[in-house]
Amino acid sequence: MEEQLRNMVAKIAEITPTFAGDANLRDDLRVDSVRAFELVFEIERTFGVKFPEDRYAEVVTFSDLLGVVTSLKH
Repeated sequence: MEEQLRNMVAKIAEITPTFAGDANLRDDLRVDSVRAFELVFEIERTFGVKFPEDRYAEVVTFSDLLGVVTSLKH
């Protein structure tokens, strides 16, 4: 799942998927509000989960995102 999510973020942010887990989505990876909406939609579609808006508030880094998505899958 991590690799798939990493590739998803990279595609949406238009960067290579070689960023660190502690990369800040907004500051380091340039995931602005429009890209964040796109990312949430893609996560929901790909992983078959509902991504509550309040959970996105917990997300700062890629590792945070991975943790939330993992918790939604279980």
